[in-house]
Amino acid sequence: MPPSSLPSFSQLRAFVALCDHQHFGEAATTLGVSQPSLSQAITALEKRIGGELVERTTRRVLVTPLGETLLPYARDAVLAAESFNEAVSSQGAALTGLLRLGLIPTLAPYLAPVILDGLPSELPLLQPELREMVTGDILDMLNQGRLDAAIIAIDVDLHRAVAIPMYDEPLVILVPPNHPWAGREDIAPSDLDSQDLLLLDEGNCLRDQTLALCQRYGTVPPVAVATTLLTVVRMVTHGVGITVVPEGALPMLGTEPHAVARFAEPAPVRRIGLVHRSSSSRATDFARLAHVITDLTRSAGLPALPLTERED
Repeated sequence: MPPSSLPSFSQLRAFVALCDHQHFGEAATTLGVSQPSLSQAITALEKRIGGELVERTTRRVLVTPLGETLLPYARDAVLAAESFNEAVSSQGAALTGLLRLGLIPTLAPYLAPVILDGLPSELPLLQPELREMVTGDILDMLNQGRLDAAIIAIDVDLHRAVAIPMYDEPLVILVPPNHPWAGREDIAPSDLDSQDLLLLDEGNCLRDQTLALCQRYGTVPPVAVATTLLTVVRMVTHGVGITVVPEGALPMLGTEPHAVARFAEPAPVRRIGLVHRSSSSRATDFARLAHVITDLTRSAGLPALPLTERED
């Protein structure tokens, strides 16, 4: 392709959206254009590069090997252009307007109210739009430019995201009221091996953190039981087994019959942080946002321990 025949931003944006959705209708809706316009942009891009980027079927769109090869470059170009627009629009107006903020399901039920109630007084021009999803989906949405930032447990592979550590949240053990561990504060992680341990399904970071605590499955393999923490909690309260939960979730249990056991010191924690794309021009703004939300979390009485150095 000669230098004078560079693809346009709209063509690259159309290609990236189509690859993300693998459906012309959904991609067109996301971009706010008609399906014929989207199809024309893809066709024009394919003519420019002299190859087929997508294979059109009756229901879905399949990305060709050439498309898979070129997609990362197209995505980088689109995100760079969007970062440029961010930098232009945010001059002198930091943390204003719409902010698409992701939250993981084991954090959202008790952190979302804190954010929604507290941010208007701290950052009155900011309009947070909260979206709850598991960590893998959050990181995918960040890389696709469909989220601006997210608050997650950052002990994971962040791919192309950058983390701003906020605080450490203790992990505790939820047991039935009549369990021998009720009220104990000297449980070793290895003791979990002897229990009927209930876990969230794959894709939830709390499951991975719990398995890391166990280190081995022992004689009673952990059981994945549900996609939501609330369901796991209710199974514990009905005597099915025990589970590991973040301490901040305890006030949500209300009148559900339960007891709590704690790990011996040094007790395990999960590190909570705000993540954003490494290409974003708003790193300073996001650092301030992380600080504000951390202060709101502590003011609300949620367990947010100061960051400490840890061995990885």
